[in-house]
Amino acid sequence: MAEESSARLLRAIAEELAQRLMPELSSGDARERAALARLVLEHLAADIDVLAVVAAQWIPAFRAALEEVLQTLPPALFAEQLQSWRADLAGIPIEYGAAREREVRALRTIAAALVRRATDLAGNHGGGPAADAAITQTLGRLGALDHQWLTRYDAARQQKNVSSGTSAGPASRQDASAAQLDPALVTRYLRRRFPGAPHLAASAVVPIPGGRSKKTFFISLTGSATLPTEVVMRQDYALRYEGTKVRDEYTPLVKLAALGLAVPRPLLLEAEDSELGPPFILVERLRGTPPGSYFGMRTPCPGAFAELARLLAQLHRVPPGELGLSAGAAPADSLLQLIETYQAKWRENATIASPLIDYAYAWARGECVEGAGTAAAVHGDAGPYNLLVEGDHLTAVLDWEFLHLGDPAVDLGLVRVYAEEFMQWEEFMRLYRAAGGVPVAERRVRLAMLVNFLKGTTLVATSAPNFEENWTREFVKGANSFTGQRLIELRIAGLLQRFGAV
Repeated sequence: MAEESSARLLRAIAEELAQRLMPELSSGDARERAALARLVLEHLAADIDVLAVVAAQWIPAFRAALEEVLQTLPPALFAEQLQSWRADLAGIPIEYGAAREREVRALRTIAAALVRRATDLAGNHGGGPAADAAITQTLGRLGALDHQWLTRYDAARQQKNVSSGTSAGPASRQDASAAQLDPALVTRYLRRRFPGAPHLAASAVVPIPGGRSKKTFFISLTGSATLPTEVVMRQDYALRYEGTKVRDEYTPLVKLAALGLAVPRPLLLEAEDSELGPPFILVERLRGTPPGSYFGMRTPCPGAFAELARLLAQLHRVPPGELGLSAGAAPADSLLQLIETYQAKWRENATIASPLIDYAYAWARGECVEGAGTAAAVHGDAGPYNLLVEGDHLTAVLDWEFLHLGDPAVDLGLVRVYAEEFMQWEEFMRLYRAAGGVPVAERRVRLAMLVNFLKGTTLVATSAPNFEENWTREFVKGANSFTGQRLIELRIAGLLQRFGAV
């Protein structure tokens, strides 16, 4: 009864946020944070009441499946782990109520360890066909079991939301910026950097929600003939676990703007820490708003996506050397290299085990055996959250920090995830080919759809240790690591089912 009351209270707080507090918030940053807080509360409530009910039906079968797997794995290949795994499994107590979340997590941790070890051994063990078959069966079975758990739990969670009246939609998992900069401090910095503009001043600095790996601010300027009146500041987080840096995208922006692509014109690179904090870049502010988030489209925009098809075709034809990319740097299979890079980062940083994610990596690596793709300049993250659209017209493609020499399927697969919500994919590809896009195998485009969310697993995985080890107290980093992985798991589950992998 106490657990049910706790779950009801969490949902009541979530509903209060949605109905009473969020409508009163004036800034986009505050609304984004409130929406994310609401999603966290809803998931916490489900872990208290919904999880226990679903787990009571699922855990016995999952325990039995793990025991059977541990009995059937080839001892010669798994000798070092089998005894330890069996002891760990036997030592997981049967829990009740909300404590079943601990039991589920412990079982999934063992399953994920099994999947990882089987993945590493696949095709690299010398144990013969029988061992290959056992490893393949293990991967498929554990991936399918975790798929069943995730989809059943989410269906029950959503049903509970409907019956409780708290149907919070999937908030964007994108991080909001951490704090608002002082306009006076920004003014002092700019006057130091631009001594020829003594009257230059920042009249407003507004934090912008949506930056997943960078802090973003709109800055209004006065008193300068050199800088525009509206600029955007993209700034690194001061974190231990971080990926790209703003310096990685400044030079490509200079070159892309010179080629006439729809990108914001770069204005300034601050490559070192300053009185404003970590390194940052300033770029011109362009018209338009992002038509969607990481998890889907808000505004269908077929006209803008038609222009995106032509822009990607142009980008993929640019000689890599013109963008500072060495033609000799491309690996034999850049898509496989991405998968392996993401897999290593996921394994190194994840704090919550996911057999399904580990299985998805194994399946994706296996799909790359049929041959490499073409090498070209690739944006690497051309989703709707990195587009600016105004009146169904594409005004800019943002955030070029992932620009690399790789497989154009990466861009096409990512775009397909969102384009299919409102247009036929063949129509997008027709426009891409008509604009001179390079040949890309359909099989690799489909695989790249999954790779998009595999990259997402690395982003949520690095958020967790940054928050748990107190490298940041930023709310969205902790919330992102908690809810983001759950949402990404469901998207991966849907794609694996679509591709017949589970």
